[in-house]
Amino acid sequence: MESPLVRALRSVDGERLALHLATRDEYHRTFPLFFRAIAHEACARLWERFPDAAAFVGEDCRREALARYPHLARLNLNWVAFAFRGLVMWDLHVGIVADLAQQPPVIHVGVHTTPPLWPRLGPMLEALDWQALVEEKLALNDASVIGEIQLIEPARPLPVTDLAGEVSRLADRVVRYYEIVAPLPAAAGIVPRT
Repeated sequence: MESPLVRALRSVDGERLALHLATRDEYHRTFPLFFRAIAHEACARLWERFPDAAAFVGEDCRREALARYPHLARLNLNWVAFAFRGLVMWDLHVGIVADLAQQPPVIHVGVHTTPPLWPRLGPMLEALDWQALVEEKLALNDASVIGEIQLIEPARPLPVTDLAGEVSRLADRVVRYYEIVAPLPAAAGIVPRT
């Protein structure tokens, strides 16, 4: 007589499992390459006007992220953040975050800041007509589990069949957000005007 565990294994779709195992290497090669490509493309476009712009890819920040958020052992590192001159990346950045576990995978762009900076930056960020500026209505997202308050676009499907095209589109989004947000810290007295 078969055990329940063996019967359960008989119900596994072996073809789907084989496909998953065969594609794991492609997945791990693609991500975080995708986020590094966004970082490279966006910074290449930003550096003429914002030579201090810096990009940080989640996977490359694994050690620091886990030190900051040890309670999140399975922290989603599928992101890239673009920091502003004079500020620590974790405090204020334009962020792109993907949820690759969702089917289909989704991605969103927005402005992320920490609660200590929100009283000074939040009112300025919320007062902007984002619909007119970026053609999206942004939603306030309390991401306190990772120490952030976010204004983000609605998540949309990530077109995994055209990641190169998506890199270009997202780099354009980053540049637009960066141009809008860059003067705000100085206006709020957070960094000196330049």
